[in-house]
Amino acid sequence: MEPRRVTRFGTVWPSRERWQGMLTGAGITLVLVVLAAIVLILMPQNQNKVQESTANVGQAGFEVAMNRDELNGLVDEYLNQDSTLKKSLRFQMTDTGMMVYGTYQLLGQNIDFGMKMLPEVTKKGNVDLKAESVAVGQLPLPVKYVMGYLDKSIDLPKWITIDTNHQNLLIDLGKMPEVQGMHFKAEKIDPKAGKFVFRGGFEK
Repeated sequence: MEPRRVTRFGTVWPSRERWQGMLTGAGITLVLVVLAAIVLILMPQNQNKVQESTANVGQAGFEVAMNRDELNGLVDEYLNQDSTLKKSLRFQMTDTGMMVYGTYQLLGQNIDFGMKMLPEVTKKGNVDLKAESVAVGQLPLPVKYVMGYLDKSIDLPKWITIDTNHQNLLIDLGKMPEVQGMHFKAEKIDPKAGKFVFRGGFEK
């Protein structure tokens, strides 16, 4: 067997050992992903019926238009820094939709995932995120069961609800805490164009 060499830049491993180490790491990751998929599929699913509210924005309201960077700044401040979400989920708007990142544990290992979601404005001015895909790296996972896991395992704030049957996540702006005494509702969300419009005002 080719001996390893120690240089001032570190240990140089023989090519065979390097490849064996890489393959072992990839194999462990693949096994964890497969186990995660099995656990998610076997997990019982809640059939939640989402009840959304209407934001109380008075007649003397005002319009707030922003670009993607400005929106992500607000998302980071009011969603990602929320005490109940800070260690569980992270939201980020991209030019194709909303990405939701999270981590769950399996056999003592942390597994990071990313969920691609399509945002839409509801008739009541809330934000509905429809899950399109979820993956660990390049490996896809079943969307419905991942959302079921999130619904059961994360203590979500009252203004976020998950509907595993329809594979969507609702951000209920009407139930969110007031921002300087004001409520907001969504009017337009266009990730591709980078245009996001909300209406704010004091409670009626």
